[in-house]
Amino acid sequence: MTRGLRRLRSIVACCLTALGVGFAVSSIWNPHPLSATGHGGHRSEPVARPAMTAERLIAAARCGRTQEQGHSAELRQVVCLSPQGRYTIMTFATAAGEDAWLGEARPYGGTYLAGDRWAVVAEPALLDELRDRLGGEIENHPHGS
Repeated sequence: MTRGLRRLRSIVACCLTALGVGFAVSSIWNPHPLSATGHGGHRSEPVARPAMTAERLIAAARCGRTQEQGHSAELRQVVCLSPQGRYTIMTFATAAGEDAWLGEARPYGGTYLAGDRWAVVAEPALLDELRDRLGGEIENHPHGS
């Protein structure tokens, strides 16, 4: 196995571990799981928006401090802290990369906001506010789904 491939596997393993911990923590703090119906029984429809850069997502989340968690040709992951809370922001080079990440993340459970080649993990209330600014679709998956 080449050195670059080993490094990419290590980055992906770290990202998935951090994601699993984030999902577990947010699931514990969220006593009311989100459903596909959204607020007041009205179905949540995704809003189509242009692809986002990590910098635009960080600005939309109003992050004061950021920490790069991983950066490769396929994936960039940034953890940011805002006065409202903590966000883990991922951007993907391709839609196929995002689909692969989402496929790997779903069994871990949790709630996240997904858009065109980006995803954000945070507490559900923070994701509702961020969706109002960015669009995307909130996904909620029970652990082990």
